[in-house]
Amino acid sequence: MTLTAATSVTLDPMLALASDYTFGTGADTLGGFGGSTSYDASVTPDPMSENIRRNKDAAALPPPYGVFSGNIPTEPSSPYHDNLPSGGFVPQDQDLPPFGGEDYASGSSNVTLLPSTSQTAALNTIPLYYDDGSIGTLYIEKINKTIKVYEGESLDNLAKGAGHFASTSAWDGNVGLAGHNRGGAAYFSFVKDLVDGDTLTYTTKYGTRTYVVYSKTRIDEYDNSALVWSAANELTLLTCVANVPELRYCVKARQLA
Repeated sequence: MTLTAATSVTLDPMLALASDYTFGTGADTLGGFGGSTSYDASVTPDPMSENIRRNKDAAALPPPYGVFSGNIPTEPSSPYHDNLPSGGFVPQDQDLPPFGGEDYASGSSNVTLLPSTSQTAALNTIPLYYDDGSIGTLYIEKINKTIKVYEGESLDNLAKGAGHFASTSAWDGNVGLAGHNRGGAAYFSFVKDLVDGDTLTYTTKYGTRTYVVYSKTRIDEYDNSALVWSAANELTLLTCVANVPELRYCVKARQLA
């Protein structure tokens, strides 16, 4: 016996073929529909929006690379960060000289006090030099004396006048100066006698400012907190305390209005 099957297919003339459809027009069209996935832009996950653990013991885990929080001194000279060690002190085991010297100027002490500026008209921090190598003069009305100021608190500079802390601003903000209290170069012997209300006049190539003393304290020889950046124009004077090598006189003065 032979079975024969015959199949016939009849196309409905109302059925639409693929060629009958067009894309790119109409209300339902999506921009870029049908684009090759091989040309799609890669998607980079946002680490701050990922589904991460937030339970209590997650605090013991280190943060992912590049994710930080808090006051991180990534720019050591930024005026918006406190870049001093905890408490504003330099550990004594660093064996730094009393006034910092080249260690502070080079930044090896990790104490950075100068604000982040690129010498703009709005904020001047870089010293400008006179022909004799000085960067300014300090006039003390109380003793009617003028002292030359040199860049850097090195012993050579303190032997001929006052030294400007290279880690502080040379004009705007907090200007830090150091000098000897005794000996043949006792240019800062007057500091211990200053009282609130005494005036100091500082002159540089930027101009002249008069400051009034508002504080005199004795601080630890490694305490540099008085030299931190200040938005207000201030003058900070540091000198030794006679027979007390671990202390320094610290005089703070603010600009007169």
